[in-house]
Amino acid sequence: MKKFLSLLVCLLLTACNTEKEVLDDITMVRSFGFDKYPKKNHINGTIIYPIYIDEQTFKMRDLSAAGETAKEVRAELNEMVSKPLFVGKLNTVLFSQEIAKEGIMETLDMLQRDPGVGRAIYLAITKESTKEILTIDNNLANHDGNFYSSLIKQNENYSNLPHLNFHTFLYAYFSDCMDPILPYLSHRNNSVKIKGLALFKKDKMVGTLGEEDLLAFKTLYQNLNEGSYQFSSQKYKGNLEILKSRIHYTILAKPHHRVILNVNVKGRLTEYTKVNAGKPNVIKGIERNIEKELNREGYKLIGKFQKLNIDPIGIGEHVRSRTRAFDHKGWNKNYSGLDIKVKYQVKITESGISQ
Repeated sequence: MKKFLSLLVCLLLTACNTEKEVLDDITMVRSFGFDKYPKKNHINGTIIYPIYIDEQTFKMRDLSAAGETAKEVRAELNEMVSKPLFVGKLNTVLFSQEIAKEGIMETLDMLQRDPGVGRAIYLAITKESTKEILTIDNNLANHDGNFYSSLIKQNENYSNLPHLNFHTFLYAYFSDCMDPILPYLSHRNNSVKIKGLALFKKDKMVGTLGEEDLLAFKTLYQNLNEGSYQFSSQKYKGNLEILKSRIHYTILAKPHHRVILNVNVKGRLTEYTKVNAGKPNVIKGIERNIEKELNREGYKLIGKFQKLNIDPIGIGEHVRSRTRAFDHKGWNKNYSGLDIKVKYQVKITESGISQ
């Protein structure tokens, strides 16, 4: 038994030492950003990576280089570091909106061909240059290189941002009846915040959604068990904590000339400025008012998507999965003029009202 324990301790110590040696031998890229470069047909790439001062202390460093392609940028960066670049721990790739409007698939192609880059990494678009976003507070000791991925993840899990990553982008990009979306970030008060969503037609950014549109969009995009909805009128305002939201499709006048998106929302009223909010008739009134607001917001979103001729919700994909001999070319041709309805049903099941 003593021999076994001694062997186990040796193995653990060896593993720890090996990991430290590996970290000492590579430049571990945590985030990568791409911007336009003044020179024609060139892009600028910025990486952030940790520099270890001792075993428990590190600082993030940034480095930039330009080239005609992402592969050339990566080669240039590799020539500027003393240890080879390692992207196996890459967690976030950012694109400035300036470069996203011209298309990002050529750059993403380099990443999807690299076996070390996982499909679960986060992609995002930045209002400012990615270099400006990535270099905020990098001089702080133990600044976490996972900040940008953690920012997106926690807003997906506990707020109104849809669940998005490299895989969902590629799925929508290669789909015949769906268009990609990505988180839209901005620099604010020496930090970074989620500003909304960037909308794409194939790999080119064609528009944005603001923060105020995120909850309605998310309920149309996916089922969810977490979210928050602020509602108001001239007489009151309040907050509905989303406990559960489920969407199902009704297809009428086949082949798919009319589609209804039915969304059932259950939630808890956490704030309401009007008195007597606990009475059943008042609760019913609040439910109907929230339904009207969400229906209005849902129609506004659908109208915007049809005007841009994009389908970020994936309505076409849902219809295709339920229609034999689905004609995706016909769907795409007629999409902007289709009769697409939105119908919300809200049920307030609990209340912990602050008045």
